[in-house]
Amino acid sequence: MSYDEALGVWAEAAQDMVSAGLALATGMHYNTADLCNQAAEKALQAVYILKHDARAPYNHDLRPLGELVGAPPDILTDLDTLTPYHPSAFLEQVAPDAADDAISAETANDLLRRARGVLRWARPFVLTP
Repeated sequence: MSYDEALGVWAEAAQDMVSAGLALATGMHYNTADLCNQAAEKALQAVYILKHDARAPYNHDLRPLGELVGAPPDILTDLDTLTPYHPSAFLEQVAPDAADDAISAETANDLLRRARGVLRWARPFVLTP
């Protein structure tokens, strides 16, 4: 693992955030939620890579990953909110063809705000090693 690896993962997180914004603009609310979850996970992984020179073990629960990288309580709260939108959890409860209708525009906007907060917190670790 290296700084280049961390930057690559960070770039994926940034791209997921852009895609989440586009998904929200087109009314694809579940896609927005899923991409926000992915962006947060990748941002945390980038920080972990820099601190440990390896990827963190991950089971789709964002809080333990946040704890591993020392995220503050407000970020951990955001991670708790984002976690249920990983497909392995969300699509067990909602049929894929009903997923967009199961998430309101307000919820999708809130998830986008929370994911941005995670990236905002992680950015100084990744971009100023």
